[in-house]
This record gives sequence, C-alpha cells and structure tokens, in this order.
Amino acid sequence: MAQFAVIGLGRFGSTIAETLIKKGADVIAIDNDEKKVEEVRNFATNAVCLDSTDEQALRAIDITNVDAAVIAIGENIEVSVLTAAILRKIGVSKVYAKVDSELHSRILSIMGVQRTIFPEQYVGREIANLLTSQHIFNYTEISKEHSLVEITVPSFFVGKTLKDLDVRNKYNISIIAIKRSEPTVDEFGNNVLLEETNVIPSGDDMLQESDRILIIGKNNDVDRLIRLSEKRQTKE
Repeated sequence: MAQFAVIGLGRFGSTIAETLIKKGADVIAIDNDEKKVEEVRNFATNAVCLDSTDEQALRAIDITNVDAAVIAIGENIEVSVLTAAILRKIGVSKVYAKVDSELHSRILSIMGVQRTIFPEQYVGREIANLLTSQHIFNYTEISKEHSLVEITVPSFFVGKTLKDLDVRNKYNISIIAIKRSEPTVDEFGNNVLLEETNVIPSGDDMLQESDRILIIGKNNDVDRLIRLSEKRQTKE
C-alpha cells in the first residue's frame, strides 16, 4: 500500500490527505497546530503535531519510508524551504511543495523538490491523483464530475487505431489529443526529441508505446481506465 506524508493541514493540505485516504493510501498528516491535527485525526492513518523543521521529530515518525511527501506550507517560505531541505537530507525519495511565488518555486526546484505547486493552478484532489499514479502527467478537474487528464498510453492501446479502440463506447471517455516525441537532429547536429501534439486525432491514427494521450470524461470513468492500465501493467 502506498504511503504519503502531508505537511501542513490547511484547506489545501487536508484535501490532499483526505483524497489520498479515499484512494486507499496510508497518510501521515502533520502540522504544528494541534487543532488542525485533531480535525484530520478521524480519517488520517496517523495524525501528528510537530514542527516540520525539527529533523529528529521527522525521523521519529519514520517519514523516510513514505513514497512521497507533500509540503503544503506555501505561505511561510522559510519553514517550507527548511522542511524541504530536511526531507531531502534524510532521504525522502519524492517531495512535492506548495509555493506562492516564482522565486519560492525556483529555490525549491534547485533543492531537488520534484514538483512545485501553485495552489491557484491545482486543487488538492488533483495533486492526490498525480501522487497516486505514475501514469498521470497532468490532471485537471474541469467540473465536479469531469476531468481532463494526460496519461501514458495504456499497453493494451499500443498498436491500435482510435477507431479500433472505440474508447467512447468501451470506456466512456474521449481521446482529444496525442502527444508524440520523435527523434530528430537540431541545427547544431545534436540528437533531440521533438514533441508534436495531434489535436482532435482521427480514427485512423495509431497509438505508439511512447505516446501520451489527453483524455476527457467523468471522474469515475477516467479513474477506472487508469486503474485498469496500472493493473494490466503490473501483470505484464
């Protein structure tokens, strides 16, 4: 079972924690405000009140064993940066962080934070979806019931045309674009990958193994396809 740590339990952080729990993950919910910790204690796997800039306190709760940690403390840059530094130092493999400015984002990126998150661009549920699937590259909720998601092509889609796949009838989703990286040589003679996006592809377009596709559909249908893809890949 996947395990995550969420540090900072404001609205953004608590939404991420709750969504991860609903997806079957274990969550260590952390804040230095006991009241906020109590508010999530009824659904979090482990809710802890501590100072995230205290290295020994973080080590004591075995945070190094989590698959990823989310720093949801965007408003306090100093605490955010110190927390990120400690997480990287003690060996947390993946760190995501909420940021409030481009400077904040650049600082954390230099420190090795894998992804910085501007809260006005993402909601907590979207971040939870990105965390729980290695196949998702972007996840955008366009309404309470529908999402637009960029994913790797499921293995059982490879080598088939969109007409053959008939995803609208079989999976109740639509493929609205195909992203493909083709090897080429730039003006300096370097081998590079050129990304092309085929918007509104035709039924005759065939999917390749390295493609990414943009799909749109109801949240349940999108999640079902992603889970099916992950399940089949595990078997393979």
